[in-house]
Amino acid sequence: MKLVRFSTQGQSPRLGVLQGDRIADLQASLAATLTRRGVVRAQDIAAALVPASARQFLEGGVAAKDAVAGITEWVTVDRGGARLHAPIADPGKFICIGLNYKDHAEEAGQPIPKEPPIFAKWATSILDPGEPLLRPRGSTQLDWEVELGVVIGRTARYVPREQALDYVAGYTIINDASARDFQFLTSQWMAGKIFETAAPVGPYIADREEIPDPHVLELKTFVNGKQMQRGNTKTLIFDVRYLVSYLSNLMTLSPGDLIATGTPPGVGLGIKPNPIWLQPGDVCRMEITGLGVLENRVVDEP
Repeated sequence: MKLVRFSTQGQSPRLGVLQGDRIADLQASLAATLTRRGVVRAQDIAAALVPASARQFLEGGVAAKDAVAGITEWVTVDRGGARLHAPIADPGKFICIGLNYKDHAEEAGQPIPKEPPIFAKWATSILDPGEPLLRPRGSTQLDWEVELGVVIGRTARYVPREQALDYVAGYTIINDASARDFQFLTSQWMAGKIFETAAPVGPYIADREEIPDPHVLELKTFVNGKQMQRGNTKTLIFDVRYLVSYLSNLMTLSPGDLIATGTPPGVGLGIKPNPIWLQPGDVCRMEITGLGVLENRVVDEP
């Protein structure tokens, strides 16, 4: 399943499933299915089981998944007539991992970490596919970072590494956009990581049936059509199993929590001798195997 948040004709975003060139409206499809079965209050039941929030849907657990699995009456819209939003916009926790590819650590002039460096972004940084990526006021060093995003599907605490993927709902693309001139003002990176629009996410969440092995995925970034990044998750220093297990030993991971797993080499900061920074008008396009395309145009924050 490829879970999306979408809207049509200016309506509020709702959850859907991408089916080729169509999007199935999950709430409307479940309501139609229940109505066909003669269930009273079908609309109310559908709204409870399929909320507009992906996090709330994941919190619904087995009941929500079983409801979707039982849909027989599909209500769909044309993908071309719909606007896609970030598939998850309200994570309880947005956890980021730094320096998780050896060659990226080397290009950044940083030592290879012995344990995952952790920082955070806020939900207010999340940006929809296709929406403007704002270069924050005062910054001239806006950079790109394509990352595999991991969406937690079950409450996880003290999870063994060999069981870690059982707690994953699916995967998406994250651009860990970074204002480098803010990031390195102190030893703590977050000043350059939390500005508005600092985290484009999307276009969908592919579940574990779509992505059975997250460690064989190719990541790419293109700026104005020129390829800047290319990497593969098989070279992660700390793989998805390790990260979920490690983080669950530090905190409780909850359904809908989002983990950005780090970026491969090819960021603007690493270009020697003269780094390249995103400028207004630049188009940043990211691709990960099986996860589609995430594209945003850069503009200056008003």
